[in-house]
Amino acid sequence: LKLERSLRKANEEIRILSITDPLTRCYNRWYMNEHLPKEIRRARRYAHPLSLILCDIDHFKKINDTYGHQAGDHVLKEFVQCIKESIRDNVDWMARYGGEEFLIVLPETNITCASYIAERLRTIVSQNKIRLDKKSIYITASFGATGFDNNTPDEKILPEVMINIACLLYTSDAADEL
Repeated sequence: LKLERSLRKANEEIRILSITDPLTRCYNRWYMNEHLPKEIRRARRYAHPLSLILCDIDHFKKINDTYGHQAGDHVLKEFVQCIKESIRDNVDWMARYGGEEFLIVLPETNITCASYIAERLRTIVSQNKIRLDKKSIYITASFGATGFDNNTPDEKILPEVMINIACLLYTSDAADEL
């Protein structure tokens, strides 16, 4: 019985490692590719809204060039933590889409609310002080929101189409306060 519990625990740890980004501890691209289509199908089946927010840390290369890659890694971790603390626990989820790009999936959320959430997150991120050794910096990020409801045609709710639309709708702070 003890061995069986230990094996179950080890298997669960392996499962979690396989679906999370090792640096930021949010879901990884593989998880996103598997679960976003399921979220879309579920929302469509029950005629519920679903929205996505694509976000990208502004001038991230400048952070790496100025402070080093370890500082850049720290900024990524802080960014994800800031976002995770600002979305609904066990409802919304976040995945690392690319280097400094992240996708936030908002089930049961219409596009109007998603746009509001994106703006709120943009403000929260820009006001979050990130400590790097003896220095503190502020970052900004661009956010694009899209979504669908029961009236949206099927061809507009494919994951890649939704992500592309969110990318085209990025909004950002004008100033980058490095």
